[in-house]
Amino acid sequence: MPFEPWDDAYARGQVALAEERLSGLDTLPDGVAAARAAQTVEALVGLYGQCLGRITAELAEHPDLLGRLVADELVGHLLLIHDLHPEPVETRVLRALAELPGPPELVELSENAVRIRIQGGGCGSAGTEQAVRDAVAARAPEIEDVRVETGRAEGALIPVDALFRDRDRDRDRDRTPVGGGACG
Repeated sequence: MPFEPWDDAYARGQVALAEERLSGLDTLPDGVAAARAAQTVEALVGLYGQCLGRITAELAEHPDLLGRLVADELVGHLLLIHDLHPEPVETRVLRALAELPGPPELVELSENAVRIRIQGGGCGSAGTEQAVRDAVAARAPEIEDVRVETGRAEGALIPVDALFRDRDRDRDRDRTPVGGGACG
């Protein structure tokens, strides 16, 4: 039977199903069976991790092929789970941000935290913040702390503080007596 790859939506569903079933092992009434099932899964994951490690070691000599495999969402996540992803976390975070509108700016990156600045604010900023968090989680799940801050957009037409400054200046000019003062 020829191999038929899952589409990304189906693969995501299978990942969610596996996570749900694994997290449900603790709730099984037979604790011994639940523990044995968890140990079996851990052994299989370790075995697959070793196999993937050998494959990626061989593919290191073929970076173009390894890059195509890493670009596949499911393969990329599997390599991340086994700490075998060839791209550094900064590259993956920057790639995730580049795919977003704006794009957001990487301000700071540490071992397990990232600080990102998005432009603007207002009504849509909560959705944008969540999109940033989701994008980082998808590309760099080892980042545990994603801090998103809002910055003023570069090249804004009229900064808000300038509006008030101009209003205050106009009010002061209107109070200047005729014939006296700088306005003459």
